[in-house]
Amino acid sequence: MLSNIPYDIFLMIAFLCWNSGNGDDQSNFPITASHVCRTWRRYALDTGMFWASLEFPQAKPHRAIMKYKIWLERARNAPLDIFIGSQPFKGASVKHAKSIMRLIMPHVSHWRSFRVERVPKKISRLIFDRLRDVSAPMLETLRVVGERQRRPFQPPTTTRCRLKPFVHGEAPNLTELTLVGFPHDYFVTRFTGLQVLQLTQFDFYGAGATENVKSVQHILASLPNLHTLHIDCDRPIPANDRSPSSPAALPPRISHPSLTELWIYLPKPGRDAIFSSLDLPRVRYFLTRMQAEMELELNMLQPLSQYHPFSDLVSLRLAGSHASFSAYNPNSEQSNQMNLTHLEGALAGLPLLKALTFDQVYFEDGKWLRCLEKTCPRLHWITFIQCGGCTLEQIRAIVEKRRERNGFDALVRLIIEQWTFSDCIRTDQGTEEWLKRSLMYEVKNAVDPRNRNTYLSMVEGLKLSPQLTGVNPRSTRR
Repeated sequence: MLSNIPYDIFLMIAFLCWNSGNGDDQSNFPITASHVCRTWRRYALDTGMFWASLEFPQAKPHRAIMKYKIWLERARNAPLDIFIGSQPFKGASVKHAKSIMRLIMPHVSHWRSFRVERVPKKISRLIFDRLRDVSAPMLETLRVVGERQRRPFQPPTTTRCRLKPFVHGEAPNLTELTLVGFPHDYFVTRFTGLQVLQLTQFDFYGAGATENVKSVQHILASLPNLHTLHIDCDRPIPANDRSPSSPAALPPRISHPSLTELWIYLPKPGRDAIFSSLDLPRVRYFLTRMQAEMELELNMLQPLSQYHPFSDLVSLRLAGSHASFSAYNPNSEQSNQMNLTHLEGALAGLPLLKALTFDQVYFEDGKWLRCLEKTCPRLHWITFIQCGGCTLEQIRAIVEKRRERNGFDALVRLIIEQWTFSDCIRTDQGTEEWLKRSLMYEVKNAVDPRNRNTYLSMVEGLKLSPQLTGVNPRSTRR
C-alpha cells in the first residue's frame, strides 16, 4: 500500500513525521524515509529539499561531513539550512572548522539560513572571515550566538570580536538577523533590508538611558523595512523594578514607518527613555521575553498624551504599584494624580485599541475612569488587576455610556482580578448580575500571569513562551 501512494501524499506524510521528530530521529529522517520501500526511495532522492538541512552538533564531525557530501549532491539546487554548534570545537577546533567550511563554502550561493551557536571566538572569526569575499544571494536568515561564559559568577559581556561577513560580497535577501553577544553596528549599516532583528547585548545593561536611546534610534534609522525588533541585556531585572527614570536630556524623537512588534528587556530607566523617544505609528503591542504583554508604567502617560506615538496599538497594559494606592502610602497620592491627569489624552491617541489592562492602579473614587466613556471607540476588553479607588457601579456606568455613544463599539469582556481577602474594587450583587447579563464578566482571584487568558493570547494568538527566550517563535526557521 505504501508503495502506491502519490508523490504529494508522500510529501505530506514525510513532512508531518519529520516535524514531529526530535534530535537524531529528525536529522536522520531523510535516510529513514528513503529506506521504507523502492517507491519512497525514488521519491526521496528526487526531492532536493529532503537533503538540504546540514547540522554539525557532534563532537567529531568527520562522519557528518562524509554523510553531507552525499546529501549535497542529492540536494542539487535546493536552498540550504546550515547549523554549526559548539561540540565540534571542544578538541581540534581549527581543524574541524576548516573541514566544515571546505564542505559548505562551494555551496554558499544556495544557503538559505546559517546558524552558528556557542562556538569559541577564534572559530567564529575563522568562519566569518571566510565569508568576507563571497556572496550569498539566497541567504534569508543569519543567527550568531556567542560563546558561553566559562567562569562562574562572571557577568556576561559583549565581545569586542567584530564579525564582518560579505564585506566584498552581497547578501541581498537577508531579512532576519539574530546576534547574541556580538557588536551589531556593522550588520545594521551593511544589511539595510533587514525585517527582523533580535539583539542580545550585555553592554546594554550599563550603557545608560541616553546611550541606549541613541543605539535604538540608530538601528531604526538604518533599517527602514524593520517590522520586528527585540532588545535584550540578558541580565536579571527585578520583576517590580521601580527605579526612577533618567532625567538626562534625550536625543530628538524619531519615527519609524514599518515597525509592528517591539520588545525591550532593559532596566526601567533605559526602557522608558526609549519608549519616550520614538514614534511608532504601526506598532500593535509590546511584548516581554516570555511573549506576555509588556507593562507601561503610569509615568509614560505624559509622552503618550503629548505625542500620540503608537496610534495603531491594539492592546495596552498600564501598571502602577501598591505604592500608588493612597490607602497604603498617602504620600504617593500626588504622584499618582500627576500621572493620571494624562490618561485621557493618552487614550485619545489610541483609536484602534481593543484591550486595556490596568495593573495596580488607584482611581481616586472613580475620578480617572470617566475618560473611558469617550475614548478608544474600538475597545472590547477591560481588565483590572489588583486595582482600587473605584466601585463596580462606576464601571457599570462606563459600560452603559459607551453603549449609548454613537460610533463606539460595546464592551465585550470585563475581568477583575483581586485577592479574595481584599475588596479593592467594591462590588455589589445587583451590579454583578447586570454585568453578567450584558457582557462576559469575570471576577477572579489574582492568578499566575503565565495562566492568564488575555486579548493577545486569545484573539491575537500570541502564546506565552514556557521559558525566557530571545527568539520570537513566529519569526524563526527550524
